[in-house]
Amino acid sequence: MLQHFIVLGDSFTQGTGDPSPQIPLRSAHDWLALWMQAANPEMKYTNLAEYGLRSWEIRDQQMNRALALSPDLVSLIGPGNDGLRGPFSAERLRAEVGLIFGAFRSTGARLFTATTPDFTLRLELPEGVARRMRRNLEATNAIVCDLAAQHGALLYKFWQSDLDRNPAIWSGDGVHPNAFGYLQIARDAALLLQREGLELIIPAPLAGEGQGEGACAKHS
Repeated sequence: MLQHFIVLGDSFTQGTGDPSPQIPLRSAHDWLALWMQAANPEMKYTNLAEYGLRSWEIRDQQMNRALALSPDLVSLIGPGNDGLRGPFSAERLRAEVGLIFGAFRSTGARLFTATTPDFTLRLELPEGVARRMRRNLEATNAIVCDLAAQHGALLYKFWQSDLDRNPAIWSGDGVHPNAFGYLQIARDAALLLQREGLELIIPAPLAGEGQGEGACAKHS
């Protein structure tokens, strides 16, 4: 049974986004935690994510705080800002994420992570800027996938998934999901977590969830 689920990250994990009618604005992690607690009421949940942080800021501001709470499940979804806000260093990103993964893996905690969305699908950018951003995000995802494999992390593949390409789930800024979107991402990620042996009780769809039905990402 899980004892403490802790999430590290940036605004995507924090739950920044536009409201949706009839659906509370919660991050996908907040939804997942609710469903885990429905199956395991004694589980604690802590969301340490903060807006705008890059990988080294997440490590500096959140890692030791999380380690002190002795989690047995840790999520890190947050290096997207490294690719969005230059200058981009793949070497630094690999070192920072690898340090975070290694620190929690050494305690026996289980890890959960995800590839970044493809923000260039929605943002109106000059061609050269869009090319550079996509290249940075692709490099970020390659590092995340490699480190997830090395550290045995559960990996949610979001990059250019059906949800990533579904305009109904995104806020007006094109970067953050809206309330409906966070809930759909949580439902999709919950299926992956269930397949990996984690216990969740996923509720029936809420009123207002009918839009965008069927837009679930595929996992290999």
